[in-house]
Amino acid sequence: MASNRLPDPIDDLFTLAEDMTDGCHNHEVTIGLKQNTEVDMRTDLDACISAQGDFKTALSAKTDFSTAVTVADSNGKAFIGSARRVLVANYGEGWSQSWAATGFPDQSTAVPTTQSKRQALLQSLKNFFKANPGMEVNTPKIIVTSALAGTLFTALSTARVAAADGNTDAARKKILRDAAEQTLRDRMMGLISELGQLLDATDPLWLAFGLNEPGATNLPDSVDGLVLVAGQAGTVLAHWSNPSRATRFRVYKQIDGVDPIPVNITTVTECDATLTGQPSGKLLKIFVIAANDAGQAAPSDTVQITVP
Repeated sequence: MASNRLPDPIDDLFTLAEDMTDGCHNHEVTIGLKQNTEVDMRTDLDACISAQGDFKTALSAKTDFSTAVTVADSNGKAFIGSARRVLVANYGEGWSQSWAATGFPDQSTAVPTTQSKRQALLQSLKNFFKANPGMEVNTPKIIVTSALAGTLFTALSTARVAAADGNTDAARKKILRDAAEQTLRDRMMGLISELGQLLDATDPLWLAFGLNEPGATNLPDSVDGLVLVAGQAGTVLAHWSNPSRATRFRVYKQIDGVDPIPVNITTVTECDATLTGQPSGKLLKIFVIAANDAGQAAPSDTVQITVP
């Protein structure tokens, strides 16, 4: 018996949901769908796509915030190292009570090993050099001033707050995405169940919803060994193994940052496809679904390549 198990990867879920929505559009009146209509499917699918987009945007912003913290912290460490050399010339290499006013923590003259302590030290050095302007250095090769310490402290503090807010925002967006995904999965399972009440197990209309006939016993194996090769500008060549019982192959593509869900770019009968007109420099993700008259296999692994 064929299975209509929902795929785990969310992009594959969107692909199947789109097929199921198209099936509702074309056949819901004919077969008498009442509980899971095109409007219901489209509402839940669009909501999940939107929530996934918001989550991915938050993740991207989170990465940018993290990078900003790394840069600000690196600049702060470099300044602290320079300030330490200036202070060593005045107070000596080892810790003494003279160092206490500088703000170096833990009775050590070493650059602090934690980010929070480095941030606090930048604030302390700002105040120290403001109170001791005669110890400031401002030359083409080295700048150790109260003003620079303050600038670096503000940059690191601001970046860390933004990163913390970004983490919180990403976590909230994930919760919303997960809830929308569960709603969509429930809707899709509801439609499969309703179709099971309205269609025979070998009715070809199952295929119109992107689903397998539950009574089918001769489904193809899944595509394996998908390989992408760069061709001329804007062209990618795809090759894969020939799975048993497959008579055709549905090739799906998703351009990172362009396609919200995978798109069926072509259907072929051979184990290769030439994809032309792709945007150069973009990350292209490809997977292939083997099919025959009984239904279709699970999607292949997704492979990605930068378009030449």
